[in-house]
Amino acid sequence: MSTGIRILIVDDEERILQTYSLLLEDLGYYVRTASQPEDALRLVTEDKFDLAFIDQFLGSTTGLQLIEEMTKIDPELYYVIITANASADLAVASLKKGASDFISKPFFVADLIKSIDHVNQKRELDIRKKNVLLTLETQVNKKTEDMKDAYIEVLSSLAQAMEKRDHGTYGHCRRVSYYSNLIATALDLREDDKDELKVASLLHDIGKIGISDFILGKQGCLTSDEMRAVRSHPQKGVEILKPIKQFKSILPTILHHHENYDGSGYPYGLNRKNIPLSSRIIAVADTYDAILSNRPYRAASNHDEAINELIKHAGKQFDPDVVTAFVNLKDFSLDIQTKLPGKIQTLAR
Repeated sequence: MSTGIRILIVDDEERILQTYSLLLEDLGYYVRTASQPEDALRLVTEDKFDLAFIDQFLGSTTGLQLIEEMTKIDPELYYVIITANASADLAVASLKKGASDFISKPFFVADLIKSIDHVNQKRELDIRKKNVLLTLETQVNKKTEDMKDAYIEVLSSLAQAMEKRDHGTYGHCRRVSYYSNLIATALDLREDDKDELKVASLLHDIGKIGISDFILGKQGCLTSDEMRAVRSHPQKGVEILKPIKQFKSILPTILHHHENYDGSGYPYGLNRKNIPLSSRIIAVADTYDAILSNRPYRAASNHDEAINELIKHAGKQFDPDVVTAFVNLKDFSLDIQTKLPGKIQTLAR
């Protein structure tokens, strides 16, 4: 009756291979043998084994060296070192190299069975441990995602509350998130990057919460101090989000969404590819929506005027590739109420 355990025996003595393979096969084990290291490597490549008994001395190759090579082929294989010259140092070295057991020649079939049972118990324990860790990791990831969703809901509400204070911008972050997603799709960004961009664009102006109503709603020109306060909102946004570790990856996007392609932007005057691509995308979407919105200091423009403005400043304020992607959008609509992507639509209400 088969035990289901698959064993490889590697020894340069044919007598040992024949004797113990026959005994183990009679006990129901699947057994293959190899007298040369290269044969052992070939078998591990072609077949699947649970356990390998390996002689320490195999001509010019040692059993420990062979373990290293076999592990590269099958990281899940377990090993037992066999040797006629046992020593404490070799036993320790064997365990360090990944062997699960160590037996000395001469040995009896009972020694092999005992070693097989020992290694199999260890193998089953490792499998259970791995499954437990995978379950814990899944639970932690789900909890982390749930926490992130909760944070997004709260911060989205704060962002919309801020937009009510900043006259003419209500719904701005939601629209910027929509336009940014269209651009990201046109540029063929990965889904993970697109998901992060959606969140970053939704929260890109969160730092304006720390700016006074007087400045946000001022009709005339801003003083240098007032302008400095407005331009601090990317850093303030990072300060607000920084304690939330789930948002760590989007902080650079928010920090640099007012950098200009030619290096004339703020807060650090980054240029070209030194600016995160996600920030360059938001810069275009942000400006487009701003031009179409009524502000205390000017009336809204139309779509064609906004597009012409983006083209005019491509290569200066904006990444020309991002502008091109936006201008050439096929699935473009000014009515975004029914076009907001799944999660963002729910969070932005």
